[in-house]
Amino acid sequence: MTAEAITFKVTDFVERDLAWEEEECRKLGLRFEFYQMKEAPAHEIVRRVKDAEIVLVNMAKFNREVISGLEKTQIIIRHGIGYDNVDVEAATDHGIILANERTASSEDVAEHAVLLILESYKKRKIQDRILRDWIETGKWSSEKIYPLYRLNGKTVGIVGCGNIGSRVLKKIQGFGVETVVCDPYLSEKRFREICCRHTPLEELLKKSDIITIHVPVTDETRGMFNLEKFALMKKSAVLINTSRGPVVKTEDLIVALKEKMIAGAGLDVFEKEPPPADSELLRLDNVILSPHIAWYSEEGGWDIRVMIMDDVKAILAGKLPRYVVNKEVLSSPKLRFRVRS
Repeated sequence: MTAEAITFKVTDFVERDLAWEEEECRKLGLRFEFYQMKEAPAHEIVRRVKDAEIVLVNMAKFNREVISGLEKTQIIIRHGIGYDNVDVEAATDHGIILANERTASSEDVAEHAVLLILESYKKRKIQDRILRDWIETGKWSSEKIYPLYRLNGKTVGIVGCGNIGSRVLKKIQGFGVETVVCDPYLSEKRFREICCRHTPLEELLKKSDIITIHVPVTDETRGMFNLEKFALMKKSAVLINTSRGPVVKTEDLIVALKEKMIAGAGLDVFEKEPPPADSELLRLDNVILSPHIAWYSEEGGWDIRVMIMDDVKAILAGKLPRYVVNKEVLSSPKLRFRVRS
């Protein structure tokens, strides 16, 4: 690719502006256009970006209809880690590389997971209610928060121990907890590096006081946390999810929380986003919620932007982006991008 012949388009973005990207593309000689089409229908997305060789997408839905209409696109870059809004199979079928920035914001999400662990296990929402009651009545009581446990000595189960899960593992150990890890895709070498072994999911669920989820949405993980799984957990356990909402069946979680099958939950992501205004999750005292913001920090936001532009520069040089999601496309005769040796 030569920069003069390349168009780079952004379908939607969360940054306050893209002035920095615009200037970087100007320096590279790239044609650069950006839109806010997060909720746009497929035909509108296609109309705007079908002639771009490189497309950056945040939350816009890239289903098969959209991807089929991308006449010149060689590479789709997903802003951030997850890519469940992109039809990976369709991209592969059309010879389009899908890339993501899978290490971006890992530190931020890990920090947020620890935050939710502490707030959920220490029943932060109920603490706030007790304080308000104390102020109103002048009477202090711990009755509403009973029982409350210390974190030290408890067991934290980590489901998925990649970029984020491994950071949570390292951070949480400072609280004097035992850690168990379920990740059948980690190598024995990696398990030795993190000083753990693979624990089957059912065993982890039965043993853990806190379970924190760090897996992508796949056919294997979609809905993996359901009533059957909650029934295996301790009644005193809490569930943390900073990965992807569809990993947890919302209605099953609500039942488990209301019937005290488990003690609580901390969620940054939801099966439907945003959660409906009438969702019982919003009214339960034993749930801590945050607005899908675990990924965000000023540092993390800039990390993603720099990583994306580094990928664009690599692509212009005929090299692959840093993280290719659909690696199978690289051996496809339909592959549109030509890698230079």
